[in-house]
Amino acid sequence: MNLPKLGHIALIAALACVGAVQAHAQGRRLIYVKNACQRPVRVIMLHTDSARGPKQQGWYYFNAGEESYLRSAAGDKLTQIEDQPLYAYAETTDTKARLHWQGDGPEAKQDGGLYRTMPMSIRIDADGDILTRFTCD
Repeated sequence: MNLPKLGHIALIAALACVGAVQAHAQGRRLIYVKNACQRPVRVIMLHTDSARGPKQQGWYYFNAGEESYLRSAAGDKLTQIEDQPLYAYAETTDTKARLHWQGDGPEAKQDGGLYRTMPMSIRIDADGDILTRFTCD
């Protein structure tokens, strides 16, 4: 290619940007949640799918043993940037003594309440998705 020196620099910069965008996109994974508790729970999730920081989604309702991908209100599967923490607040919804999953993560405001989220333990499952679980053991 016969480009002036400035043209080479611009081309290299453009290719670097494309590579960064591809690498960034590869770091996003779908979020899959399992309720491994034998009680129903409701969940608020704070997930990060862009450089703008965490987005709040919820309430999600899971019956005992239920599992699924998290979806937006529009029905799109939610993604999480792989190297960012995933936060959640959850609580049981049955008539027994209420259990809470909460911690020192960011606060979530929902339905007039203020909830303290916790960082979730995650792993990459066989499908390449981010898997997180709620247990009541």
